[in-house]
Parts: sequence; structure tokens; C-alpha cells
Amino acid sequence: MDSLDRHLSDLITAFHILHKHQVLDEHGQISVRNPVDPSTFFTSNVPAILISSKADLNQWRVADGSPIANPYDGCHKIDEVSDLSEHYIHSSIYDRFPGVQSIIHSHCSSAIVYGLCDNWRSMPQPSYLMAGFIGPSPPIFDIAQFYESLPRSHPRNLLVNNQYLGDRLAGMLEKSNNNEVVMNGVVADVHKQKVVFRRGHGYTTWAGSIEDAVWRAIHIRRDADIQTTAKNQRDATDLHVVYLTEEEARDCENTTNRASREHWLAWPAEADRSGFW
Repeated sequence: MDSLDRHLSDLITAFHILHKHQVLDEHGQISVRNPVDPSTFFTSNVPAILISSKADLNQWRVADGSPIANPYDGCHKIDEVSDLSEHYIHSSIYDRFPGVQSIIHSHCSSAIVYGLCDNWRSMPQPSYLMAGFIGPSPPIFDIAQFYESLPRSHPRNLLVNNQYLGDRLAGMLEKSNNNEVVMNGVVADVHKQKVVFRRGHGYTTWAGSIEDAVWRAIHIRRDADIQTTAKNQRDATDLHVVYLTEEEARDCENTTNRASREHWLAWPAEADRSGFW
């Protein structure tokens, strides 16, 4: 198996892992940049539980989100792009940040609630050691702010289904915690935001590998569950929730917040033994 086939095999495995961990359901997807030709990437619009081979994967162009006319051997050719496809999330982030190698868009219901704010910053806080990378109140992409630049006939359905909206979402990764754009597509600074929540839709996260992207997506969901439980307990007592300090979050991110070899052995085994695939 050559390196690209291994990458695509890992991508299929990642879909299964993320379904098992309730990050992907019938919606959402993970993508990977093509290691042989970084100007293209692979993902799928097929529900994660149904993905079983390269025939379920599509290849897209990073620069404009257009489908590749002659995709890699065994991948499905896109003849007509659906108005429901959100692959522009992926193409725009890859185009803006050359160091990003994998992206996940999730509709996880545990996390959606934390993007329902009338503010550019969301409610999630790093609640435990595996969530330091989230940082304090990551940004919210409120698509309603950008509809005025589109034709009135464009459906207000919260989908990022064109390059303009994809570029606006990608720009949220450049925001500092005081709502200022702090860089100009320099990948070394993309660490400002590891996740963007989407009002009424879900969240998007990224990493420098499939393994770390999967790791982040799983722990965003877990952090949301932990924080929700903590808030409910707080409401029943006089106690206050204590989240990670800025220093603790930073040190956790720099030391433990990444996938290990053992994780990548355990997660596929768990998915395989679930009986779904």
C-alpha cells in the first residue's frame, strides 16, 4: 500500500472512529490534505457509518473547492456539486493555512448548544486536562452576518455551501481573544484558535494530522458534556465551577493534548469491535 492509499485508509478509519464517539452522525465529515499533491484534499459527503472504501471518498481542489475531474484511483467522481455540500469549509481553511492537514466539521448536539450566543465568543471553557487546547471562549461563526453580501435568493439555511462563506469561516481562526485579526494567513500563528463554533450548526476543528484532528474533535465533545454537567450541578448548589487557568490550559496543550500511538491503536480497535463495519 503506497503512502496515499494509507492516508485514505486512515481517513476512512477516522470516519468510523468519529461516528463511534458521537462526533459524526448522518452529517459532518473529516477531510485530509493530499500528501502527494497538497493543492487537493479528500473527504466524503456520505454518512460516516456508510463509508467503507475509496469509492465513498471525493477529491477536491483547495484553491476554489471545485471537484477534481479525474480523482485518485478508486475515488468517486463528482459530476454535479450539491447545494447541500459543505466541502468549502475544508477548501477555504486548507487554502488559507498551508500547515493544516486535516479538518473536521461536526454537528455534535452536545457542542451545538455552546455556540448559541449573541456574541462573537462562545461559552466553552477548558474544563479538564485534555481540553486545554480549546482556550477561553473560542469564536462563533454566525453566518447571518454574511448573508447581506449574497443574493437575496440565496437560502438562509446556515450551510457553508460556497467559497465566500467558506473564506469567512476560515477567517475566524485568525481572531485573537480580543476579536482582532492578528495575522495574515501565516500558519505559525494559526494556533490562535483551534476550534470555531457555528451558531445553530456545530463546530469545526483542525490539526496537523488526521490523528490529532480526531483527538481534538473527540475532546471538544467530551469537554462540552463535562461543562454542561458542571453547570447543572452548580445550579443546584452554592458552589462555583473552576475551569483550567490560562497557564494550566497552555501547559496541557503543549504536553498532553495530542494523539498518541496508543490512542490510534485503541480507537480503530474500538470501532472495529462495535460491529458497525
